Amino acid sequence: MTIDSTFRGPDLGTSLDMLAAALDGEVILPAHGAYHAARRVLDAQYDCHPAAIVRPANARDVISAVNFTRELGLELAVRSGGHSPAGFSTCDGGLILDLSSLKAIDLDLEAGTVRVEPGATWGEVAAALHPHGLAITSGDFGSVGVGGLTTGGGIGWMVRKYGLTIDRLLAADVVLADGSLVRTDADHDPDLFWAIRGGGGNFGVVVSFLFRPHPAGMVTGGMIVYDGADLPRVVRGFADYGVTAPDELTAMVDIMHAPPLPFLPPERHGSLIVGVAVCYAGDPEAAAQAIAPLRSLATPLAEAVGPMPYPALFAFTDHALPPAPHIDIRSCFLGDIDDALIATLVERTAALSSPLSMVQLRALGGELSRTPADSTAFSHRAAPYLVEAISIWTDPAESAMHHANADGFWDDLASHAEGTYVGFLGNEGEERKRSAYAPGTYRRLAAIKAVYDPHNLFRRNHNIAPLPAV
Repeated sequence: MTIDSTFRGPDLGTSLDMLAAALDGEVILPAHGAYHAARRVLDAQYDCHPAAIVRPANARDVISAVNFTRELGLELAVRSGGHSPAGFSTCDGGLILDLSSLKAIDLDLEAGTVRVEPGATWGEVAAALHPHGLAITSGDFGSVGVGGLTTGGGIGWMVRKYGLTIDRLLAADVVLADGSLVRTDADHDPDLFWAIRGGGGNFGVVVSFLFRPHPAGMVTGGMIVYDGADLPRVVRGFADYGVTAPDELTAMVDIMHAPPLPFLPPERHGSLIVGVAVCYAGDPEAAAQAIAPLRSLATPLAEAVGPMPYPALFAFTDHALPPAPHIDIRSCFLGDIDDALIATLVERTAALSSPLSMVQLRALGGELSRTPADSTAFSHRAAPYLVEAISIWTDPAESAMHHANADGFWDDLASHAEGTYVGFLGNEGEERKRSAYAPGTYRRLAAIKAVYDPHNLFRRNHNIAPLPAV
């Protein structure tokens, strides 16, 4: 489907009026009362003022918005959940295509598939699928949008059992830079299907994802909490066990100052803790045996682990983000965790510049590592670990200090890095962006970009420029 139209008025205001008249959805302008709330994203440091915000009602509206920005030469920011660590969900002077109104979740039990629009959140997807004993492996936060996480790969609570989110994707409907709408899957535009599974938003606007959900009724999940003084011992034991545990067990270590979690003694709130977060997607009796080694890493301060509906796991991350946070994140895959790296984690954790900041260490492997590396654009399937240092603060006057702290952590971590995850990548330069992909993968993405977006309309992302014609 293509919509042939022109929005070239004598000025931008007239052009925007023409766009608004063509849409079933809405166009929010700076003069509108809803503008300032609509322009905000998760990270408060990206305080941008777009020329307009479009909330489409359907794929036709998305096509019109894409045509509009192409014809007028405006910058286009595509927003799903607004969690982009690099601030790509917004822009100054351009157009925000806010997909939050596209949130249909259509389950076909007979076919064993679910169609999900990009503005739905993973919490909403989990809630819709859970009554049927189903889920889709996805990220840690319920408020994360389906569109951004899926096109970046999708590492989350059940990655060792069911792989990445993209590994459950069967097809997608994509609006391309020329305004056409295509259905892509393994047999139709297969290069495009390969590219959108890990290549981010470089190739178009996905307006519909078709997934194969997997079983996930009750899981065994929660957190085991240790004193910060036990950090070296807990990390060493976690690293040794986490990647050899049964596939059903996905776990990560959270090093942080204790939030006011209800299962922690009040006197420990604010003190340095090491939390081991777990999700066992399988039989509860087998879960106890699988989690036991993580319960014996040291003497726990507290524990809240037990059977729960999968959607309830998102409650364990709700505490992490205050209203209007400022965020700076550094992450990388690791091939090994040696004593030098543990020493770095101990030193850097002691220097966390905000009581809201944290360090996370994830154990990967399992189904993620068994999927062929060349089957999607996600490049680092063999990496056994992923580490993230997340600086979080609320006072803009402290920004320079916290950015410097994040930079210092990366300086100490860089020698251990084996690539990065594009979903956790901030504005860190060309070299870091390229490290999200194997060299051959990056070249293939650039060649596909030249076919589907030769003029780089979709550039408000970790941009992969079109490969020049030869």
